[in-house]
Amino acid sequence: MATHKKLMTLLSKRNIDEKKRHELVYAFTNGRTKSTKDLIQKEINDLCWKLENEFQFYTYIDPYLEAFKKKKRSVVLAIASEVGIKEPNSWSSFNSFMKKSSVHKKALSKYDLEQLDDLIRQFKAIENNYKKSAKKSGTKAWSHSLGLPQISSN
Repeated sequence: MATHKKLMTLLSKRNIDEKKRHELVYAFTNGRTKSTKDLIQKEINDLCWKLENEFQFYTYIDPYLEAFKKKKRSVVLAIASEVGIKEPNSWSSFNSFMKKSSVHKKALSKYDLEQLDDLIRQFKAIENNYKKSAKKSGTKAWSHSLGLPQISSN
């Protein structure tokens, strides 16, 4: 049975700094916590075992975290495509939206794990507003949801 002290020792032996440790715990617990103090015993045991026995796990922690970030980015992109922020073959409108209107005003690839949660929250709110607007005829969301061309303002 592994202890919190053993886990912290293993993390320091692997030269994992505080920020990376928080990201690792956050990804390992699927976003439940960032603190090693909040890990349940089974999570401590599993994480210690992985750090001790799986060379690839602690050698490739960055790809592990990147895979977790990729899942979160996929959620954002799916919502952006659904509501018309991201067009199928064009990134320019999406990138300009991200830099001007996203919660942290930066490109999607520059968001860290915690910021991605904020961004997902923002995009879910956008999605809810879009769905409400799509029910009202004559709105931009309504025409987009039906696949109609943009309504002229004339």
